[in-house]
Amino acid sequence: MFKKILVPLDGSDLAERALEPALNLACQEQGSEMILLSVPVYSDILVPSAAGFDMLLPDQSLEKFRQDVESYLREVKLSRKHYGTRLRTMIVDGDVASVIVDTAEAQDVDLIVMTTHGYSGFSRWLLGSVTERVLRSAPCPVLAIRDKRPLTNILITLDGSYLAETALEPGMEVARLLGGNVTLLQVDQEANLGAIELSMLEIAEAGLSRHVQHPTGDDHLINYLKRTADKYRQEGLSVETVVMEGSPARGILDFAEAEEIDLIVMTTHGRTGLRRWVYGSVTEKVLRGTEAAVLVIRPPAEQLN
Repeated sequence: MFKKILVPLDGSDLAERALEPALNLACQEQGSEMILLSVPVYSDILVPSAAGFDMLLPDQSLEKFRQDVESYLREVKLSRKHYGTRLRTMIVDGDVASVIVDTAEAQDVDLIVMTTHGYSGFSRWLLGSVTERVLRSAPCPVLAIRDKRPLTNILITLDGSYLAETALEPGMEVARLLGGNVTLLQVDQEANLGAIELSMLEIAEAGLSRHVQHPTGDDHLINYLKRTADKYRQEGLSVETVVMEGSPARGILDFAEAEEIDLIVMTTHGRTGLRRWVYGSVTEKVLRGTEAAVLVIRPPAEQLN
């Protein structure tokens, strides 16, 4: 599933936190490939001269800057060759987020792995902003990394809808490859939904309102999660199930913190309206509020109709 992985790098230790998780996933797949991508952001630079230092303007610094980036990517590639995964480097000019998305599409990438939060590196990307822009239009799953912790305690969030279930297989694949334990979580927010909201859910997706009209602990939710968990338990995976009541974003964040979750797996898409409580605003809130890594799945466009 993750045979071709794209890792954007900007020359910083922060961005390089994405390397180990990406390599750990790639090296489990036979014939895997990882693309190390850098998007230069040119600026005035100082260079040594006989008089001390001279200022090179962006146009003048372009060649030197690209040489520095090439040298950096070559060093990263050589230092990770022992993983046994084919590593390829690319340097592409343009808007950072747009280049990442376009490269993922052009190269038919299965997964983008990148860090988020903070300014960093010789390209001075604002990583949080870039990551969120990539998430909104990436053609494949995006794994947003916070730190170097192993991804062994995995949380997959569900709401009973078909689109939310598209997060299941990618999340389970990470668990298979890394030997992780999985928890399936559904946050029941029935108390927050009235007749109008429920009718809007039904307009958005036929039958969706029925999935949120059951009190916490109701057999419907328990059985739904149990059936899902049993399917993957038969494949040898460790899967637990939890139903909570309350706000989806707050519930996910509280559970992830209390249970020391390493990776949260969610679905998202750009549709507006009430249904964004699962696929848009909640995902963004979780991404900004958690210290765990987040794997965000954007379903194919044809599944959003």
